[in-house]
Amino acid sequence: MNNVVLVGRLTKDPELRYIPGTGTAVARFSIAIDRDYKKNDGTKETDFIPVEIMGKPAEYCANYIPKGRLVAIQGEIRVDRYTDQNTNEAKTFTKVFANKIKSLESSKDKGEQTKQFEPSFEPSGLDPQGFTAIDDDDIPF
Repeated sequence: MNNVVLVGRLTKDPELRYIPGTGTAVARFSIAIDRDYKKNDGTKETDFIPVEIMGKPAEYCANYIPKGRLVAIQGEIRVDRYTDQNTNEAKTFTKVFANKIKSLESSKDKGEQTKQFEPSFEPSGLDPQGFTAIDDDDIPF
């Protein structure tokens, strides 16, 4: 079984591209995740995990999840193997291939000011008892 769930912050805005021929959206980005322990000097180490996601979730990432946003990602670990053209040596690249992503904070959590609706409980057009005045000439019976 190859299943991974990560929670971290995007280190840069997602890069969106489309696969030629199929037009499938692919977004690439990385997330920063602090390790649980602190070093002797009191600092934490941070891992930067490359992530790739395809389809509608990729377009969602590119449009709605900016750099610095806290996200949860579910997917699988993939190891790509390739040969370096310059040195002709075999290399590996490990990444998370995500199939689900969820933003864990809204834009207003990040300090953006939005005007909030505050309902008014003041009666309007009503007399003090809460009833509207009716003229007896308007009643049909």
